[in-house]
Amino acid sequence: MNDPRLMTLLTLVQMKNYTKTAQRLFITQPAVTHHIKSLETEFDIEIFSSRKGFELTKQGQILVEYARRMVNQSRELTEAISDSLLLKKTLTLGITPEAIGIISKNNLLTHFFEIYNSDANIVTQTSSEIFVALKEGKMDFAIVDGYYDDDAFDAILLETMTIVPVCYTEGKFKEIKRVTRDMIKSNPLILGSAKDGMCDGTLQSLKNSNINISHVSVFHSNSPFLMGELIKSKDGIGFMYADIVDSLKDVKRMDLLNFKASQGIYLIYSQNSFDKLTLKALVKALKKWKGR
Repeated sequence: MNDPRLMTLLTLVQMKNYTKTAQRLFITQPAVTHHIKSLETEFDIEIFSSRKGFELTKQGQILVEYARRMVNQSRELTEAISDSLLLKKTLTLGITPEAIGIISKNNLLTHFFEIYNSDANIVTQTSSEIFVALKEGKMDFAIVDGYYDDDAFDAILLETMTIVPVCYTEGKFKEIKRVTRDMIKSNPLILGSAKDGMCDGTLQSLKNSNINISHVSVFHSNSPFLMGELIKSKDGIGFMYADIVDSLKDVKRMDLLNFKASQGIYLIYSQNSFDKLTLKALVKALKKWKGR
């Protein structure tokens, strides 16, 4: 059901060469040119601002984005029909590493499998990777901590996670229960992945508390395990979700006067999702999960 012109366009954008595109698609070079000109004529646009540089115009960017979505949805349609014939559905779920702790709460995954009761592909990825996969139709749902484009995605708030300061249990802070502002300003800080939810929530709350860390060494990681190892090796101060701290060895939480930080954990999905019945069933299952 794919329009072959769209596949030609996507391949040309990738290869940036008419001859190589033709070779990749096993068609002639004039056929590649014809496909591109045909799309431009149909939509009355220019796809490339420069034939040599292959830089997309604004209209070309929109066309490429929709072409990717249509090609992937066509592939999904084929897979969905095949799965229905086999009486099964496959769940593709992405999770940001910092949000993975929510999976253990009240057996969250069992509620997914009430709807998707067969194969599953569950992966941890950065939020930016997840957003691309959702837009391209390569992922059904995602669990993310942080912000998302509400023009492209719908979301269900699963939980609000508290962010707390932590330290190495055998380090220089082992006898200290409350960290001070001066300690934060004079020790290495270990934060979550830059521009993701846990890190953004921490930085915003430090700013709200008038704690300036502009001259502090800061280390980032999107892996809770690696954050724990950084806190240990640097003997520094970390900021993590309270639920994660309990699962790590050699790390303890501390208090910070007047510091309040939290971040929402969301289940998100594309607004263009065509499987409305499954979405309705999943929302019902998640309401049951949240009510426990």
